[in-house]
Amino acid sequence: MINLMEITDFRDNLCTRQKASRPALEEGKPPLAPVTNSLIVAIDFDDATANYAKKFHLTTDKNSKDVTKSSDALYQHNKENVHFVEFKSSKPEGRKETLPLKLKATESLLTFMDLTKTCRDYARKNMIFILVFHESSEDTRTELRKKKRKNVGQPAIISCGLRRLKGMYFKDVLTLTSSEFEEYITKEGWTSMCS
Repeated sequence: MINLMEITDFRDNLCTRQKASRPALEEGKPPLAPVTNSLIVAIDFDDATANYAKKFHLTTDKNSKDVTKSSDALYQHNKENVHFVEFKSSKPEGRKETLPLKLKATESLLTFMDLTKTCRDYARKNMIFILVFHESSEDTRTELRKKKRKNVGQPAIISCGLRRLKGMYFKDVLTLTSSEFEEYITKEGWTSMCS
């Protein structure tokens, strides 16, 4: 099993989940609240990917269409499962918003595999991709999601066009509201990676 803290590109880019979940500032608009207030320390995968891109003289300008896409955070729990976490201020809808998520997931995986010298088989056995978004009052599926998750044996709801990533690239894929994410990390017993 890989210890991510032994890899310099990861160890040098730690941050809290709260910081990783802050939406990007948009010019002329007030800053949005972070998707989670969790102070658990994880790897800022955006920063780790930017450092990786610099080594190959690739652009790190986030406004460029050529920038390497990356998930917001990377977390390793008990040296077993590795989690990519992507935070969104609202639930992505439609192909225009969901296609970039698939690209982020796959490009993040390629960067991860290069930095860790692993292959896709490792990801299928050990990696989980989690999309976390703010719960909104318009989300009519919220109650349905809560009911389904309480039923033991029911498969998790995978939305936003991410279903095909499970098994092909990742061990599991989860789409969670911010409150479901907090429940998930509590249930799984996540602690800061630097402790």
